[in-house]
Amino acid sequence: MSISEDEAEKVYPTEYWNDGSGGKKVFAANTDDLQEAYIRGREAPPSDVEVEAVAKKLLWWDMEADWEDVMPSDDCFWTLTAPEMRASYLRGAREMLEIARKAVSE
Repeated sequence: MSISEDEAEKVYPTEYWNDGSGGKKVFAANTDDLQEAYIRGREAPPSDVEVEAVAKKLLWWDMEADWEDVMPSDDCFWTLTAPEMRASYLRGAREMLEIARKAVSE
């Protein structure tokens, strides 16, 4: 299950009928409802998981030339990087993602 599917299940748990059938409850949604849900998802603030994924990649791109023969992956390098440096990349990644989200909503 993806992170977004896991989060969606926590926010909107699957509901089943109590008639013993095991059938899932369904609800009617019109196109306005679906469009609103899409817009909310598209304009939502970036999650911590998204921010960390971008920060790892940015750090790796900055350091790859020096470390590509030593470090097997960006995850390994991220783990071994000083907390202050990780925090700096996390701030930068969050800012970039927020800029991208803002551009979508304007």
